[in-house]
Amino acid sequence: MAVAEPDSLGLAQLHRPDEAMVDICFVHGVNGGNISTWTMKDKCWPRDLLPSDIPNARILSYGYDAKIVGFWTKAKVSHNSVEMHAANLIGALSMRPIIFVAHSLGGLICAQAILKALSSIEEPDRTIEESVRRVAFLSTPFQGSDLVGWAEIGRRFASLFHDTNKALFKDLEESSHQLATISEEFPKWLRKRDGRVEIVCFTEELETDVEVVKDGSAQIKSYKNLSLHANHQNMCKFSGKEDDKYQAVLGVLQRWVKDLRDASEAVKPSEAPSGTISTTISGPNNQGMNAGQVNTGDGPMNFGTWHAGSG
Repeated sequence: MAVAEPDSLGLAQLHRPDEAMVDICFVHGVNGGNISTWTMKDKCWPRDLLPSDIPNARILSYGYDAKIVGFWTKAKVSHNSVEMHAANLIGALSMRPIIFVAHSLGGLICAQAILKALSSIEEPDRTIEESVRRVAFLSTPFQGSDLVGWAEIGRRFASLFHDTNKALFKDLEESSHQLATISEEFPKWLRKRDGRVEIVCFTEELETDVEVVKDGSAQIKSYKNLSLHANHQNMCKFSGKEDDKYQAVLGVLQRWVKDLRDASEAVKPSEAPSGTISTTISGPNNQGMNAGQVNTGDGPMNFGTWHAGSG
């Protein structure tokens, strides 16, 4: 039986192969944790199941303080804001091709991290944005600019987790501006990447007492969406490899990793031709000497040297 581990903040490395060709980074949602969100009966599927099915991926899980109020804060500089969580995520990632798997509002942290990296003046941050190749959203709401709709989502989450934080309810609609902006700007970024980034939106088939994320808001128009037979809280927890939900998500991830591997191999330099050609040019007006050897089917052929004329 797998050993239960406590949740932690920051980026936890769950699996590291000798030669990783891609990073799969998991990002949990509201009131979740980087281990507990993905765990059922002490089995954390990114750690305990995925490595044997995708052995050439480094598997990471990002943890942050996921209190509800942090998503609806008006202060971008808050240590518990989406902005700060996104900045910390960028700083923890490498420049290897990245696949995000995000549950619930964790998907908006991924989206904000991408947008923040895109607008950064720091070259390493912009490289991270270019490294993101695939994203699997598990019931992430993309409500657009509808502040009333975002406020309603906040109330549903608060009800689901029995959160009675008065600060959250005081001005929920006004505090939704940042989430609305992310939800509007991320699809624009996708369109600009023009097929270079692929996403899948997974929606929940079963309801809790509160329908947290409605199907329509958990999808991005013109992009693929699939459903999982689970409610909002359990759609990211799998009992084992035979679990239909695991197989559905695994199939997407395996196809993505294969596509990225094939694309990487396609751009490798072709086999170098037999023999060498070398050139040296020196002096003013490109006066100098060229010399070298070409290997033909009949053996090596030397070509001589010459000096370019002046003028």
